[in-house]
Amino acid sequence: MKKTDNLYTNYSNRAIAKNTLFNLLGNVAPMLVALFFIPPLIKGLGVERFGILSIAWMIIGYFSLFDFGIGRGLTKIIAERIGLNQTDQISKIFWTSLFLMMSISLLIAIILLFFITSLTEIFNISEHLKQESEYIFYILALSIPLVTTMAGLKGVLEAYQKFAVINIMKTFLGILTFLGPLIVLIITNSLFWIVVFLIFTRVIIWMLYLIQCLNANKSIRKEIKIDFNSVRPVLRFSIWITVANIFVPFMFYSDRFLIGALISAAAITYYVTPYEVITKLMLIPDALSGVLFPVFSASFLSKPDIAKKIFLRGAKFIFLILYPIVFLVTTFSFEGIEFWLGEKFAQTSSFILQLLAVGVMMNCISLIPTNFFQGIGKPKIPTIIILIELPFYLSGMWFAIDYAGINGAAMAFMIAATMNVLILYITLYKLYSIRFNSTTKELSIIPLIIFLAVTFLLSDVYLKIIVALCFFIVYPIITWKFFISTEEKLFIVSKLRLKFR
Repeated sequence: MKKTDNLYTNYSNRAIAKNTLFNLLGNVAPMLVALFFIPPLIKGLGVERFGILSIAWMIIGYFSLFDFGIGRGLTKIIAERIGLNQTDQISKIFWTSLFLMMSISLLIAIILLFFITSLTEIFNISEHLKQESEYIFYILALSIPLVTTMAGLKGVLEAYQKFAVINIMKTFLGILTFLGPLIVLIITNSLFWIVVFLIFTRVIIWMLYLIQCLNANKSIRKEIKIDFNSVRPVLRFSIWITVANIFVPFMFYSDRFLIGALISAAAITYYVTPYEVITKLMLIPDALSGVLFPVFSASFLSKPDIAKKIFLRGAKFIFLILYPIVFLVTTFSFEGIEFWLGEKFAQTSSFILQLLAVGVMMNCISLIPTNFFQGIGKPKIPTIIILIELPFYLSGMWFAIDYAGINGAAMAFMIAATMNVLILYITLYKLYSIRFNSTTKELSIIPLIIFLAVTFLLSDVYLKIIVALCFFIVYPIITWKFFISTEEKLFIVSKLRLKFR
């Protein structure tokens, strides 16, 4: 059997945990680098020039959406072919998909070139920086094929479980995104050359991604063939991913637009600040779901029971990891914000942070079923659910903000996220009979819900500390007794014995 055929024969806890850790480090490292390098960048460039650089970063990030879901589709279809030992078909799928992404993105880049001048007006750039900014936007537009095809190459490597390689390059790119401009500033403060450096680093990473893809499957290097029939499954899949990529961000950002329209721009600050902090929790399920997606794709057709077991385990551990973090946030939300931003900010935003924390936890839990549906080739199910929920969410958010201000917005967010989770898991049960089938596990959630609800009622800091201490005594007992299976207990105990031997 070929090496590629063995990729998905062992769905071990260790492999999933290791790849999840790689993804998590790949997400967190660039964020930490940004915290360190942004202050000297602002000092070196000035406020407006740094603002333009931020726009460049944002545009480069959003260009990855122009792959129209083909990158995600490549991960799914190639992982599926590996799981079915049909690796001889991968070469033409790879080259045809890459050709399609390059062609579509090049067309979009050419169209955008005609609208570059308008961008400087949209962003209200000062007159003395307009010419330089136009040159920057021209370069960024021409980089669209580079960024979109890079998403496709990354998707292929994910199918081959090359998460260590992906995240090493992702971390390297993240560091250069912030360190690069500082290096260029030593020579010149020209934004043009800074952006040229950013694009150049992406060219290097693109080439490294391509080399890794060629090494993952030798037939890709030997057989360069375009066959549009081979990518029909990719395109059928990517259409639904594209629809989701359009409407999900619109749904997530609609609350701040409605707050600005119905209340004020100042109110957005009190809502968005805790929102931006608490949504960093999404890094945890993002890291795990990125690993599980190709596993679901490879295993469901040949070993559906294993795919379901891995799904249940992933959903369970996301909840077990996030719950104590959210508990601490909801308990000490006022004290945390007061320490960070002052008492006035805490009085306005602490309750909002509590509601958003619960809502974000629900969104984190929903990522696993969403990735399961996408991984097994049913991306239309979560997309249709979102499309059905959207008008109810917008109308509910509008009413909540109009009636209760930014507290209402946070409440609407939490309720909508909870309803979305319930709908996804009910759908999973109805279509695939997937459920947490232990009554004791379901009953053990009750004290956890009570603990979380109590934190909303506490005001005295000493009482909060007592409740938190009680929680951290009870939580490990409940978790070990009711949520950790015998197989998982044996695995954990064996690892601890090895560690302390």
